[in-house]
Amino acid sequence: MLHTGNTGDADRELLVRVRRGEPASVDVFVGRMACVPLILAAQNARLGRPLGPSDLSDAAQEALTQIWQRLESFEGRSTLETWVYRFCTNTFMNAVRKHRRARRGEELAEEQPDPHHVDAESRYTRFDHLYRGLARLSADERACVRLKHFEDRTFDEIGAFLRISPNTAKTQYYRGLRRLHEILGSEEGDPK
Repeated sequence: MLHTGNTGDADRELLVRVRRGEPASVDVFVGRMACVPLILAAQNARLGRPLGPSDLSDAAQEALTQIWQRLESFEGRSTLETWVYRFCTNTFMNAVRKHRRARRGEELAEEQPDPHHVDAESRYTRFDHLYRGLARLSADERACVRLKHFEDRTFDEIGAFLRISPNTAKTQYYRGLRRLHEILGSEEGDPK
Protein backbone atom coordinates (compact mmCIF):
# COMPACT_ATOMS: atom_id res chain seq x y z
CA MET A 1 0.00 0.00 0.00
CA LEU A 2 1.41 3.37 -0.98
CA HIS A 3 1.94 5.74 1.90
CA THR A 4 1.44 9.39 1.13
CA GLY A 5 1.05 11.00 4.57
CA ASN A 6 4.74 11.35 5.39
CA THR A 7 7.12 13.96 4.18
CA GLY A 8 10.66 13.22 3.13
CA ASP A 9 11.98 14.46 6.49
CA ALA A 10 9.74 12.05 8.41
CA ASP A 11 10.85 9.24 6.11
CA ARG A 12 14.48 10.13 6.69
CA GLU A 13 13.91 9.87 10.44
CA LEU A 14 12.16 6.53 9.93
CA LEU A 15 15.19 5.17 8.07
CA VAL A 16 17.54 6.36 10.82
CA ARG A 17 15.48 4.31 13.28
CA VAL A 18 15.40 1.35 10.87
CA ARG A 19 19.19 1.39 10.59
CA ARG A 20 19.37 1.37 14.40
CA GLY A 21 17.23 -1.78 14.31
CA GLU A 22 14.19 -0.47 16.17
CA PRO A 23 11.57 -3.23 15.72
CA ALA A 24 8.54 -0.94 15.34
CA SER A 25 10.32 1.15 12.69
CA VAL A 26 11.49 -1.96 10.84
CA ASP A 27 7.86 -3.19 10.79
CA VAL A 28 6.68 0.14 9.33
CA PHE A 29 9.47 0.07 6.74
CA VAL A 30 8.66 -3.53 5.72
CA GLY A 31 5.00 -2.60 5.34
CA ARG A 32 5.83 0.36 3.17
CA MET A 33 8.12 -1.75 0.97
CA ALA A 34 5.04 -3.68 -0.11
CA CYS A 35 4.93 -1.01 -2.82
CA VAL A 36 7.92 -2.59 -4.59
CA PRO A 37 6.11 -5.59 -6.15
CA LEU A 38 3.16 -3.32 -6.99
CA ILE A 39 5.39 -0.83 -8.81
CA LEU A 40 7.11 -3.65 -10.70
CA ALA A 41 3.78 -5.27 -11.64
CA ALA A 42 2.49 -1.92 -12.95
CA GLN A 43 5.64 -1.37 -15.00
CA ASN A 44 5.39 -4.93 -16.34
CA ALA A 45 1.75 -4.40 -17.36
CA ARG A 46 2.62 -1.09 -19.02
CA LEU A 47 5.18 -2.84 -21.26
CA GLY A 48 2.91 -5.72 -22.22
CA ARG A 49 4.04 -8.16 -19.51
CA PRO A 50 7.49 -9.15 -20.78
CA LEU A 51 8.32 -10.71 -17.39
CA GLY A 52 6.60 -13.70 -15.87
CA PRO A 53 5.72 -14.07 -12.18
CA SER A 54 9.05 -15.66 -11.20
CA ASP A 55 11.01 -12.96 -13.05
CA LEU A 56 8.96 -10.28 -11.28
CA SER A 57 9.61 -11.94 -7.94
CA ASP A 58 13.35 -12.00 -8.67
CA ALA A 59 13.22 -8.33 -9.70
CA ALA A 60 11.41 -7.43 -6.47
CA GLN A 61 14.08 -9.20 -4.42
CA GLU A 62 16.83 -7.43 -6.38
CA ALA A 63 15.17 -4.02 -5.92
CA LEU A 64 14.65 -4.59 -2.19
CA THR A 65 18.28 -5.66 -1.80
CA GLN A 66 19.47 -2.50 -3.55
CA ILE A 67 17.13 -0.33 -1.47
CA TRP A 68 18.36 -1.91 1.76
CA GLN A 69 21.99 -1.45 0.77
CA ARG A 70 21.40 2.21 -0.07
CA LEU A 71 19.26 3.28 2.90
CA GLU A 72 21.96 5.70 4.06
CA SER A 73 21.78 7.58 0.75
CA PHE A 74 18.13 8.61 1.28
CA GLU A 75 18.24 12.37 1.82
CA GLY A 76 14.57 13.09 2.43
CA ARG A 77 14.06 15.16 -0.72
CA SER A 78 10.99 13.08 -1.51
CA THR A 79 8.84 10.47 0.11
CA LEU A 80 10.28 7.02 0.60
CA GLU A 81 8.03 5.53 -2.10
CA THR A 82 9.15 8.12 -4.64
CA TRP A 83 12.79 7.30 -3.86
CA VAL A 84 12.05 3.55 -4.11
CA TYR A 85 10.37 4.01 -7.51
CA ARG A 86 13.74 4.76 -9.13
CA PHE A 87 15.20 1.49 -7.83
CA CYS A 88 12.18 -0.40 -9.11
CA THR A 89 12.41 1.19 -12.55
CA ASN A 90 16.14 0.49 -12.91
CA THR A 91 15.78 -3.08 -11.67
CA PHE A 92 12.78 -3.72 -13.90
CA MET A 93 14.51 -2.43 -17.04
CA ASN A 94 17.61 -4.50 -16.26
CA ALA A 95 15.43 -7.60 -15.81
CA VAL A 96 13.66 -6.94 -19.13
CA ARG A 97 16.99 -6.52 -20.94
CA LYS A 98 18.32 -9.70 -19.35
CA HIS A 99 15.16 -11.58 -20.30
CA ARG A 100 15.32 -10.35 -23.90
CA ARG A 101 19.02 -11.26 -24.20
CA ALA A 102 18.27 -14.74 -22.88
CA ARG A 103 15.42 -15.18 -25.38
CA ARG A 104 17.61 -13.95 -28.25
CA GLY A 105 20.33 -16.35 -27.17
CA GLU A 106 17.85 -19.23 -27.17
CA GLU A 107 16.55 -18.23 -30.59
CA LEU A 108 20.07 -17.99 -31.98
CA ALA A 109 20.98 -21.36 -30.49
CA GLU A 110 17.97 -22.92 -32.18
CA GLU A 111 18.91 -21.36 -35.52
CA GLN A 112 22.57 -22.40 -35.39
CA PRO A 113 23.48 -25.58 -37.20
CA ASP A 114 25.18 -28.28 -35.18
CA PRO A 115 28.91 -27.41 -35.38
CA HIS A 116 29.80 -31.10 -35.39
CA HIS A 117 28.06 -31.49 -38.75
CA VAL A 118 29.93 -28.61 -40.41
CA ASP A 119 33.18 -29.61 -42.04
CA ALA A 120 36.30 -27.51 -41.70
CA GLU A 121 36.20 -26.24 -45.30
CA SER A 122 32.69 -24.86 -45.07
CA ARG A 123 33.50 -23.30 -41.68
CA TYR A 124 36.56 -21.60 -43.19
CA THR A 125 34.50 -20.40 -46.16
CA ARG A 126 31.85 -18.96 -43.87
CA PHE A 127 34.39 -17.04 -41.77
CA ASP A 128 36.34 -15.97 -44.83
CA HIS A 129 33.11 -14.59 -46.26
CA LEU A 130 32.52 -12.63 -43.03
CA TYR A 131 36.05 -11.21 -42.87
CA ARG A 132 35.93 -10.14 -46.52
CA GLY A 133 32.66 -8.34 -45.75
CA LEU A 134 34.17 -6.65 -42.70
CA ALA A 135 37.13 -5.48 -44.78
CA ARG A 136 34.73 -3.61 -47.07
CA LEU A 137 33.33 -1.50 -44.19
CA SER A 138 34.79 1.86 -43.24
CA ALA A 139 37.49 1.71 -40.57
CA ASP A 140 35.15 3.19 -37.93
CA GLU A 141 32.29 0.83 -38.75
CA ARG A 142 34.62 -2.17 -38.82
CA ALA A 143 36.14 -1.24 -35.45
CA CYS A 144 32.73 -0.81 -33.81
CA VAL A 145 31.42 -4.12 -35.17
CA ARG A 146 34.57 -6.00 -34.13
CA LEU A 147 34.63 -4.50 -30.63
CA LYS A 148 30.93 -5.21 -30.09
CA HIS A 149 30.87 -8.76 -31.45
CA PHE A 150 34.38 -10.12 -30.99
CA GLU A 151 35.19 -8.45 -27.66
CA ASP A 152 31.62 -8.09 -26.31
CA ARG A 153 32.15 -4.43 -25.38
CA THR A 154 29.41 -1.97 -24.47
CA PHE A 155 28.87 1.19 -26.49
CA ASP A 156 30.33 3.22 -23.62
CA GLU A 157 33.48 1.08 -23.71
CA ILE A 158 33.67 1.24 -27.50
CA GLY A 159 33.29 5.02 -27.41
CA ALA A 160 36.03 5.37 -24.80
CA PHE A 161 38.35 3.02 -26.69
CA LEU A 162 37.84 4.81 -30.04
CA ARG A 163 37.63 8.28 -28.41
CA ILE A 164 34.14 8.94 -29.76
CA SER A 165 30.82 9.37 -27.97
CA PRO A 166 28.79 6.24 -27.12
CA ASN A 167 26.05 7.51 -29.46
CA THR A 168 28.52 7.82 -32.31
CA ALA A 169 29.78 4.31 -31.54
CA LYS A 170 26.21 3.03 -31.66
CA THR A 171 25.53 4.81 -34.95
CA GLN A 172 28.74 3.46 -36.51
CA TYR A 173 27.93 -0.04 -35.23
CA TYR A 174 24.40 -0.18 -36.63
CA ARG A 175 25.45 1.44 -39.91
CA GLY A 176 28.25 -1.12 -40.18
CA LEU A 177 25.89 -4.01 -39.44
CA ARG A 178 23.45 -2.82 -42.08
CA ARG A 179 26.22 -2.48 -44.67
CA LEU A 180 27.72 -5.84 -43.69
CA HIS A 181 24.33 -7.49 -44.11
CA GLU A 182 23.99 -5.93 -47.58
CA ILE A 183 27.55 -6.94 -48.53
CA LEU A 184 27.17 -10.51 -47.32
CA GLY A 185 23.78 -10.83 -48.99
CA SER A 186 25.15 -9.62 -52.33
CA GLU A 187 28.20 -11.89 -52.09
CA GLU A 188 26.03 -14.93 -51.45
CA GLY A 189 24.28 -14.26 -54.73
CA ASP A 190 27.60 -13.94 -56.62
CA PRO A 191 28.71 -17.18 -58.26
CA LYS A 192 32.41 -17.43 -57.35
